[in-house]
Amino acid sequence: MTTLHAGLLCTCLLLDASACLFSAFSAAQCKMRRALALCSFLTALVFAPLAALLARLPECAALNAPFWTAAALALTALSFGALAVQLRRSRRRLSPVSIKESCDHLPSALCFAWENGLPCLKNLKMDELSHLLTGEALLNANAFWQIARAQPIVTLEGGQTWSFERVRMQTSGRTVYQITGTNITEEARLQRELEKDNLRLETMNRRLQQYGQAVQEATREKEILRAKTRVHDEIGHALLQTRQFLSGTQGDAESVCAAWRQNVRLLLGKYTDEQQRAGTFDQLSRAAQAIGVTIARTGAFPAEGTEGARLVEIAAHECLTNLVRHAGGSRLEIAAAKSASGWTVAFRNDGAPPSGPIVEGSGLSSLRAQVEAAGGVMTAAHAPRFLLTLFLPKEGPEFR
Repeated sequence: MTTLHAGLLCTCLLLDASACLFSAFSAAQCKMRRALALCSFLTALVFAPLAALLARLPECAALNAPFWTAAALALTALSFGALAVQLRRSRRRLSPVSIKESCDHLPSALCFAWENGLPCLKNLKMDELSHLLTGEALLNANAFWQIARAQPIVTLEGGQTWSFERVRMQTSGRTVYQITGTNITEEARLQRELEKDNLRLETMNRRLQQYGQAVQEATREKEILRAKTRVHDEIGHALLQTRQFLSGTQGDAESVCAAWRQNVRLLLGKYTDEQQRAGTFDQLSRAAQAIGVTIARTGAFPAEGTEGARLVEIAAHECLTNLVRHAGGSRLEIAAAKSASGWTVAFRNDGAPPSGPIVEGSGLSSLRAQVEAAGGVMTAAHAPRFLLTLFLPKEGPEFR
């Protein structure tokens, strides 16, 4: 056998020994006793010819080359066959290393520790969180839990939010504590958004309450305005009847007294809704006839009982009062026209035309406010004759 041949055989036997040692270490790690004994035997079996060959290396010419070559090849087959079988079996069995690797790949932080705080299993995420919270790796689980218990939910500098929990367990008669850390960044974000939404809803609710109070106040002011208008109209009629009676032109004492009794009931709050609904154009016409004024109506008017009809009646009251008080006429003409968008109502009289532009008093100002509140338009012209025009829309806050 040549020196080169002997060197190659030594190298082959050395690789066989390494494969047997690796198989033995793998069997010991997986706690496979039979495999450990077999691999240890193969290791000794490989080391024996390797030692003999190395001892006789200077005198290798006297060695039988075919025998040593066959022995080396056989040991190589056995060694690498045992290594392959051991690797395959170790992959199918759980080992502490495989458990540790699995825990390291968990997205959550995990630590198992004995009762004295010594960790028996922890993953990389728990060590990372321990560095962020305490500045060092997790060496004492009890000390780490004392810090985490003071603030079970903590937000780190990077914006992540973690929740910590500890559970006590019993295994093999010993107490083990499990500390888990869960990433609740998304839940915390949703909680913050929910708090913002609740704050916006609270603000909106407060604004709605203020709006409701404003609506009540506006409704109250509207009712007060209606009451003032009603008082103005009724007292104006009574004054006109009294004036006509005192001048000896029209009326009698009984009708004048009845008008003032009605005003007294109105001021005392005894003017009922039935009495208000009775104040239609028929009643207005009778009151006008009592003071020597004729009311002529032509065209299509809003239906009785609607806001439009009420506004037309208020305008007729005001025009009748101004006709008798300022124009000295005896005829009031009311012409209404219906269109797709609403009604146009015009009020004219045969009295003396105004000497200048119309100066709206309390009656006309109140009428304008009510018409505009209903979405309508009011215009008053003085030349060539007095003309009051109302536009009342079909669609509006009061006509729905």
